[in-house]
Amino acid sequence: MINKEKILSQARAHLANVCISIKKGLSETKKTLKISEEKFNSLSYGEKMVERGIISYNQKRVDELKHLEGSPYFVRCDVIFDIDEKETSVYFAKFGFDQESIYSWIAPASVMRFEKPGGVQYKLPDGGIKTIKLLRKDQYMIVDKKIKFLSSESIDTSRELVYEEYFSTQKSGFILPEIVAQMEKAQDQVIRAYHIGPFLISGPAGSGKTTLALHRVAYLAQSPDLSDIYTSKSIIVFVQDNGTREYFSHLLPELGINDVLITTFSQWAFEILNIDGKFIDRYGDTEYEKDLYEFQKLKALRDLGKNIYFKNGNFTLLEKVYKKIFSEQQKVLFQRQKEEGAYDRIDLTILLQIFLKSNGRLNIVKNYRVQQNNGKIKNKKEVSQLEYSLAVVDEFQNYLPEQLKLIKSCISEKSQSIVYVGDMAQQVKFGTIRQWEEIGEKMEQDRKVVLEKVYRNTKNILSFVKKLGYDIEIPEQLKKGMEVGEYILETKDQEIEKIKKIIGEDNFSSVGILAKENEYLSEFKESFVKNEKIHVMTMNEAQGVEFDVVIIVGIKEDTFVSYENVQKELIEEKKRINRDLLYVALTRAISQLHIMGKEKLENIL
Repeated sequence: MINKEKILSQARAHLANVCISIKKGLSETKKTLKISEEKFNSLSYGEKMVERGIISYNQKRVDELKHLEGSPYFVRCDVIFDIDEKETSVYFAKFGFDQESIYSWIAPASVMRFEKPGGVQYKLPDGGIKTIKLLRKDQYMIVDKKIKFLSSESIDTSRELVYEEYFSTQKSGFILPEIVAQMEKAQDQVIRAYHIGPFLISGPAGSGKTTLALHRVAYLAQSPDLSDIYTSKSIIVFVQDNGTREYFSHLLPELGINDVLITTFSQWAFEILNIDGKFIDRYGDTEYEKDLYEFQKLKALRDLGKNIYFKNGNFTLLEKVYKKIFSEQQKVLFQRQKEEGAYDRIDLTILLQIFLKSNGRLNIVKNYRVQQNNGKIKNKKEVSQLEYSLAVVDEFQNYLPEQLKLIKSCISEKSQSIVYVGDMAQQVKFGTIRQWEEIGEKMEQDRKVVLEKVYRNTKNILSFVKKLGYDIEIPEQLKKGMEVGEYILETKDQEIEKIKKIIGEDNFSSVGILAKENEYLSEFKESFVKNEKIHVMTMNEAQGVEFDVVIIVGIKEDTFVSYENVQKELIEEKKRINRDLLYVALTRAISQLHIMGKEKLENIL
């Protein structure tokens, strides 16, 4: 039996001393930086070159120490490095701090944090193997200089929880030390896998796949032998929407990575094509019209002629592509879309394919102005060829095969490195990738990891989902939770009032209000715009995120209707997408699930 009070007390005392030491180190580094900056202008050209490097290093070090100030480490290992040496305590963190024996999480020795106490081996930078004895391992989550979680294990004792403070399950509050402390040894192997070639990280929401992918990015960008290849500015991350983009933008700097381009496919395409317009997910007035329109566009994409070149305006090109395949009504719809200057994912994919065929490579043209010797201003263009050392594609199952091929065309031949993150079983859009062969990708067994669902839902939520016909397991250890609420409400106003009552009854960390179509949500966005804990979005947009409470609104008889008297392929695809989409919506809920509308779900499925 371990003495938990003693371990916690010693851990807190050590943490307090380390925080003081880091604060002192930060202060000294800032002073050194200030001195360098003040004397910089008085130096000679050669001296400036040297001093610029010193300034750059110290600026980076200030940022690192600021990160460590509130969360200095996440693992302690007591080890004997050599037979004739004494026991030593070492710590692992986001960044190193030698004064307190804190080492970076990408240091070769850091593999010990995933091993059980006993004999441990790790590879040295020169290729040699180091054997050590791991006596004890403590895992922490430290936030704002306070221990939130602590577990301990040693050669003599199995792992035990020493201390745990309740922390939010809200995704936006996810802290890096928590993520790292709970990573399994198998996940560490994924991070350190050979850098060349594609890699697949698959799993449902809540499995940790996105976090794992970003850790791989951080490792490649910071590993001493790879950092020259995987520079931050040569890495691109594709996300689904601006909300996810913001989440990634916060998490990557936590891992010590800045300047990575985080973008959506549409934003990326707009920049390449130099488009002055707007992106729209799907165009049309009704779901039926949108589906047929999108289905015909997909046919045109997959039968794209070989003799179309990037010479005319964007809509002129699209009009030529769609001319033979659109019905008269769809041609009218396209003219309206053209007048609005709106592009959807298929339009952009077609235009990029034509651009690639015409130019041989995807590139970005930037306009700038220079002043000539005679004082006149001249407009110039700079063409930058797109080449990335690494691409991460989040929720890859939502991409057309053609989109993924376009991204692949921009990956450096030296690395051929793409990390695909997602779940092929959760496809909620027409025409998306079904098999790796579609994009010429071969996933070797050692280049893919499939993570299991980490069930944070309640038994009642999962039982409700299972009752609707979904094949899911319900782990015994889950808490029962509240019954799923279903409410027959005729109007949006009634739904809004009911939501206000629900969220007023408890202090939730996050609430997701979901509907099938974005058009249904405008009043909800207006009503809850001031509440930062409430997120209003479509079921599609909710893919990949979770909320403490999920409220699905606008359920009516034809919410998940499938069509008749259209192509069989479209009917089957629509049925599958509707079912997957509803599953995504239902399983976003962690603690509570409420469903509102004119009909109960079981009556319309």
